[in-house]
Amino acid sequence: MKKKLLIVATVCASLFVVAPAVSVSAAEVESESQVQTIQNDDIGIAPCADEIVTKFRLYKKTKLQYRRWNQTRGYWVDKDWIDMN
Repeated sequence: MKKKLLIVATVCASLFVVAPAVSVSAAEVESESQVQTIQNDDIGIAPCADEIVTKFRLYKKTKLQYRRWNQTRGYWVDKDWIDMN
């Protein structure tokens, strides 16, 4: 037990002696290179998601129904018309 304690104490003491002797320095970086600005005004916002439009119809003059249309890709999202009431 005394041998382990002596080894731990030696390691800790060596760290206190070696640590101040090691100097760590970071390279200086110009602040201008870190700032990124967009100067091109031609860049616009482009939507990534599909645009879904809900279409309604009155079926047989009594039932109100709806169906979703994918405006972006040009197809029906729903297989059949869905009754509202």
